[in-house]
Amino acid sequence: MITMEKIPDGIQWADQIAQYLSKGMRTNFYASAEEFLPELEQISKLEFDGGCYLFHEKEDQIDFYFFMEKEASPIEIPEMDKPLVLEQVALAKNPPDSGEWEAIGFENYLQRKRLFLSAKKTETEQREVSFAKVEEAEEILGMMEQAFEPYTSALPDLETLKKDLAENRVIAVREYEKLIGFLRFGREKKVSVLWQIVVSPEGRGKGIGNSLVRDWVFLEREEVAKFQLWVREDNPPALKMYEKLGFLPDGRIAPVLLKK
Repeated sequence: MITMEKIPDGIQWADQIAQYLSKGMRTNFYASAEEFLPELEQISKLEFDGGCYLFHEKEDQIDFYFFMEKEASPIEIPEMDKPLVLEQVALAKNPPDSGEWEAIGFENYLQRKRLFLSAKKTETEQREVSFAKVEEAEEILGMMEQAFEPYTSALPDLETLKKDLAENRVIAVREYEKLIGFLRFGREKKVSVLWQIVVSPEGRGKGIGNSLVRDWVFLEREEVAKFQLWVREDNPPALKMYEKLGFLPDGRIAPVLLKK
């Protein structure tokens, strides 16, 4: 009988993850194990012959991670009370085979690809940039929740958003004092990352998304080596906009499977 287990010792668990990685097992666990230690109570594991599953429970979903020996196949997953989300990052020329996961109940949900723009390729235009205000945090979070799908958008919590607003990490566009678009970005070493961009329905078709991206590039181009973002492959308008602005695929894709 296969049983789920909670993780009593975070250090021992991190060592176990390191051992899995050193063995060259197939996995979709790309983060450092130490990053998960503060949320260890929300993580369960299921070990089996040839591998291990990790289940990270969140409010609306369970993020699913696996470690499997190269010749091992997935085993059935115990029934859960929330959807399971399985995301893999891979090279576009060598995409992961979803068939083995579909055999145990997963379905294709969406696929994103990663784009980049070298800071050396950016224009030197001067722009006047406006930032969102801390007091707009709840409004912005509400716009995010309406604009993005619930499982893989990685929306910030309110406190994180307020910190980003205070540090001018959220660019804004207003029309008659009303917020109609914003772009939230962050920094990963010398890479500037676009986290979310939203344009309200009444602001669409006016070039606001294009303007927000240009503002972002103008702000960061002297401080970073490149710009990076993920975009859904089923969003042709966004793909076209980024292409016109000079963004190119870097060869990485992220297919997402869902088990309801």
